[in-house]
Amino acid sequence: MSLVNYMDIPAVAPDSIHSNVRKEWLSNRRKLEALRFNKVSEKAKATGRFTLLDHLIPYLTAGLKTIGIYDRGYKNALNISLKQHELYFDNLPQSFDGYKILHISDPHIDCLPGLEHVICRMIAALEYDMCVFTGDYRLGSYGAYGAQVVQPLSQIAQAIHARDGIYATLGNHDTHQAVEALEEMGMTVLTNETTYIKRGSEQLIITGTDDPYAYYTNKMAETLRTQETGFKIALIHSPELYKEAAENQYSLYLCGHTHAGQVCLPSGAPLISHLNKGKHLVSNFWKEGNMLGYTSAGCGTSGLPIRFNCRGEIALFTLRKK
Repeated sequence: MSLVNYMDIPAVAPDSIHSNVRKEWLSNRRKLEALRFNKVSEKAKATGRFTLLDHLIPYLTAGLKTIGIYDRGYKNALNISLKQHELYFDNLPQSFDGYKILHISDPHIDCLPGLEHVICRMIAALEYDMCVFTGDYRLGSYGAYGAQVVQPLSQIAQAIHARDGIYATLGNHDTHQAVEALEEMGMTVLTNETTYIKRGSEQLIITGTDDPYAYYTNKMAETLRTQETGFKIALIHSPELYKEAAENQYSLYLCGHTHAGQVCLPSGAPLISHLNKGKHLVSNFWKEGNMLGYTSAGCGTSGLPIRFNCRGEIALFTLRKK
């Protein structure tokens, strides 16, 4: 295998780097991506089949079609749901009582053609203050972002009308090059960074980290150790930083990554959690200390464009003060 010099990987455009924190993140992320890519064989690079699943997909597809359930799985995947939840907190600032957050995760937009139209129709009549994306915008994990990813994502971004903007984090399928593409769509990408939503003298503290599943660094935990107190929301691709966030008094943790299994047993139990730790946090609501967490089932699919016994979703949260 040949080695990749991380300095040869195209960098994020300078005008999208907002701070020294972003510059540090970019340097580390490019190195980690190069190290990951160096482990891939030349044959895999030539064919684009990087994992065992990549090699198995044609056979799995043929098998599912032979037994007559592939089309049903595909229809299931496009049949995403809108889940609306009211969340109650003692420490929510009064100015944010009734604040609405639209949460979209794991679109893998090039895996399921037409998904962007489903999402746009679903959110067209919704009202919300902020929209958050928690990673995995495409199917592949290597290479540049092509039109098959950028165009449908841009269509979704244009359909979002959020008073306080769109915030995004990266997932394990996203390279550092995603930052430029997403920010050109009008999103604010948080790469181990914290921002604030203000209402007069009150505020929400929003922290977004890089993906802890494939690109963990100690900087993620450091970012969560903010000295500020108040109502803090963590936006992270996977639930795997749940302990660090809870220990640092975050009130709400929004994530995805797991697809809630994507293919589950009739009971709803996932066959695969796809988590290194926190495997009990594979879907829905959970608690860690005083922190409430939510692992989205995601709106897209990974690997095969199918779902069984596991419906994709978009979530709309309304924050309420107790």
